[in-house]
Amino acid sequence: ESCPEGILGERGPIYKYPDASRECRPCHENCTRGCLGPLLRDCLGEPLPVSRKTPTVIAVMVVGGVFLSCSCVLL
Repeated sequence: ESCPEGILGERGPIYKYPDASRECRPCHENCTRGCLGPLLRDCLGEPLPVSRKTPTVIAVMVVGGVFLSCSCVLL
């Protein structure tokens, strides 16, 4: 009636989801809290991490600009 959740396997807990024919299929191996389908995006729990490269680039540019401005004033 329902698929097993969190059964301990060799590499940690194994989660499964029911497919269209009501057979239990394994979730993606990186799903740690269950899933709704076979793909990584179907995992339950915390959302996938979003790339935070843009704020880092902006911060580096601002610090570089301040450093360059101070260097010009001192020279």
